[in-house]
Amino acid sequence: MMNEAPSNACLNISAFRSEPLFKQAELAWQIFDDAVCFRECITPAAPILFFGDLHAYRKSRLRILTVGLNPSLHEFPANTPFLRFPAIGDSKNRDLYCYLEAMSRYFCIAPYRSWFNSFEPLLNGMGSSYYHDQGFESVALHTDICSPVATNPTWSRLSKNVRNSLVKRGDCLWHMLLQELRPELVALSVAKSHLDRIRFNSLSGWEIIHRFHETDNGNRRAQPYDISAKWHEIQGGRSLFIFGRAAHKPFGLISARQKQKVGEIALEGYRNA
Repeated sequence: MMNEAPSNACLNISAFRSEPLFKQAELAWQIFDDAVCFRECITPAAPILFFGDLHAYRKSRLRILTVGLNPSLHEFPANTPFLRFPAIGDSKNRDLYCYLEAMSRYFCIAPYRSWFNSFEPLLNGMGSSYYHDQGFESVALHTDICSPVATNPTWSRLSKNVRNSLVKRGDCLWHMLLQELRPELVALSVAKSHLDRIRFNSLSGWEIIHRFHETDNGNRRAQPYDISAKWHEIQGGRSLFIFGRAAHKPFGLISARQKQKVGEIALEGYRNA
């Protein structure tokens, strides 16, 4: 687990001028400040640039990201809005070192497990986890392609005007973020239309790499569940993107065991390319 910041104060930002994500963190706050004019924007709150241990991710044997649309309203409970991000304290604390530490500590404090655990079996199949205590060589991060701003209602139920306003800068921020994080494997389970938002240089087209014709208990599916993959170039490196169609939760139409199989297939595809 990463070292804790001093309990009495956060370290001075001037000691961390070389941190490349400061620019993205500043932009995340700008996007949040501009979004508070919408009643759908959760306040008090903070923008979420990423979820997970940044230090451990960078040291991982394989850099793995998961992708959603935007943060859940449950990240900021009404009675204790900064329960999951105590290093921020309140939305007036803009010290960027404290902010990045708050993002990095997310899975060590009070993560929204009922949602993120839907990704875990797939990550485990890739030899990764969001959590340190699972014994894997890689620690994954989660990012959101549309916006770092939590909303109520959820993304699909927002008005077109609000969605367009948030995504206009949010997806630009996501691309900037991935250029710094340089992931090698990326797992997405969103509405298929959002795949068009990915603007990295394509090295291949989307290709079905596995098809589930049955449920985990052997029942025939009315419609097969397809897993697709596509190679992109990010900062001179190759990144394999894995996609499964959306449900209420990530890859929610397949079982935990099937998700693990998807992770294993993705890992094998990456290593054998």
